[in-house]
Amino acid sequence: MTESKSALYREAILEHSRHPRNQGRLEAPDARAVAHNPLCGDELEMMLALAEGNIRELRYLARGCSIVIASASLMSEAVTGQATARAAQLGRAFRAVIEGRAEALPAELAACAPLEAVRQRPSRIRCALLPWEALADCLSEDGDREAGG
Repeated sequence: MTESKSALYREAILEHSRHPRNQGRLEAPDARAVAHNPLCGDELEMMLALAEGNIRELRYLARGCSIVIASASLMSEAVTGQATARAAQLGRAFRAVIEGRAEALPAELAACAPLEAVRQRPSRIRCALLPWEALADCLSEDGDREAGG
């Protein structure tokens, strides 16, 4: 990765961590999950409002590093309005790219490209994945779970 691209990615992550999108609480969510990273103390609660098999609204409360908050913010923009099955697929695709098992993000996740930089810092991969794990838990059959560990 070039230094200029790396700087742009850092700035995008900082922008989303300073001004997170869709942060807040949903009253009476259809699905809810709590995720935490015991290694660094990051915590995230995710809430979804679902309608006709789609994510109508996504909100989250996050306490953690800039990567967790930026990842939740970017993810919330990418999956809101998506069919739940497609959102789950996008989550698996994001994980594969961040873990280095795939090369490119799907087009719907192009805005999440700055998070690919965490591959160079393995200790931060879990930070980027935490919101996606909460999303997967929200989309699981019981939809009200606690994840982490």
